[in-house]
Amino acid sequence: MYVEEPSPEDLTAFWTRAKVRSKLAEVPGVMGVTDVVSMEPPAFSLGDGTRSCASKLALLAVHGDKTATSSYAPAYDAANEQYPQVGDLAILLDGDANPVALIRNRQVDLIPFNEISEDVAQAEGEGDLEHWREEHTRVFTEDAHAAGIEFDETANVVVEYFDVMYRVDTDIA
Repeated sequence: MYVEEPSPEDLTAFWTRAKVRSKLAEVPGVMGVTDVVSMEPPAFSLGDGTRSCASKLALLAVHGDKTATSSYAPAYDAANEQYPQVGDLAILLDGDANPVALIRNRQVDLIPFNEISEDVAQAEGEGDLEHWREEHTRVFTEDAHAAGIEFDETANVVVEYFDVMYRVDTDIA
């Protein structure tokens, strides 16, 4: 039911292809290697952790219908984790923990939950603002409880706008 951990071999193989196909390997650096291409980026799935949601959202992202994702900022704070940054790379997984895309953050905003606009909901590609609020109230409440805190509608949401740099479905063997 929930997305499993991806195989390290699959991630490494995907990263090797993705950094060449997305032209990241062509970025000049010290001794020919940059930090961007020397370290494999983190891998994650979108959504509530269920396989069906992760696959649905990955497909929306790969096809360009989903260009943003959001997370509950206090959950980062409770875990003492840094917020995502512009330029961050990530390997996007489907519900079967298969790498499907390499994404890069082009913009990151902190917006109070109760001030999220229709523009954010549309960028997330999952429906209108009312639907976004319903779904994200549920998910963020679960995230908050997992972090040992309460959900607060005035708390910040981290909104990451991303570009798909490489899609596995466009790879030619």
